[in-house]
Amino acid sequence: MERAGQEYLAVYRRDFSELEGLQQAEQVTYALRRGQNALCFLAKRRSSQQEVCCKLRGLDEAFAGRLLCYMYENAVAPEQLPDVLHDLCDAAV
Repeated sequence: MERAGQEYLAVYRRDFSELEGLQQAEQVTYALRRGQNALCFLAKRRSSQQEVCCKLRGLDEAFAGRLLCYMYENAVAPEQLPDVLHDLCDAAV
């Protein structure tokens, strides 16, 4: 997730325990990055090569930071990030 020349405004990592029969151990990273024309939300599972990225136009950094904290605290799955952002603020691109 780290990229040279990118400005990360916030990064959260959530660890999930191995619970036999229920879930595997996992880590999900949530990040907010400032892009050229928009803020970008990123989410990635440690076990996956796929990173989910959503650009957000028209949101200020303070509100975007609260959204990122919401994603982290509610353990939103990376695959669900675009839909949740759309539902919450209708600004995801």
